Amino acid sequence: MRSRSAIALIGIGMAVTAATPLTSTAAAAADPVTTCRRAIDALGKTTDKPVPGVCLWTEQNFRGEMTVLTGYWGSDTCGDLRPAAKSAVSLSNEEHLLYRFTKCQEKNFLTSIKPGQSQATFGSDAAAGSWR
Repeated sequence: MRSRSAIALIGIGMAVTAATPLTSTAAAAADPVTTCRRAIDALGKTTDKPVPGVCLWTEQNFRGEMTVLTGYWGSDTCGDLRPAAKSAVSLSNEEHLLYRFTKCQEKNFLTSIKPGQSQATFGSDAAAGSWR
């Protein structure tokens, strides 16, 4: 069974906490891939090899609140996204599927994100509510 860890972040340099999501700024991540890598590393799970993860933003173009997902590999279990995501960076070694709404229903498939891929938008005002 897939183990999942998620944490909401505003930016690098702030304390990492899983308690309550922090209020975000409207500024886009200057370099979303670097921002994502630093956020994953800030979780304290670094080893000799980079830890895989996916970063999701609540707004298009890597703006808004960022959520970091780690510890998900090896399963096809569905996970709900709260808050919903509108842009993403994958530093994962797996392809992930994103769905509108919760429950990962095939009829609500939105997009996929491949390893190393960044997506500034999932479509006009489209948001992902679940992923696998």
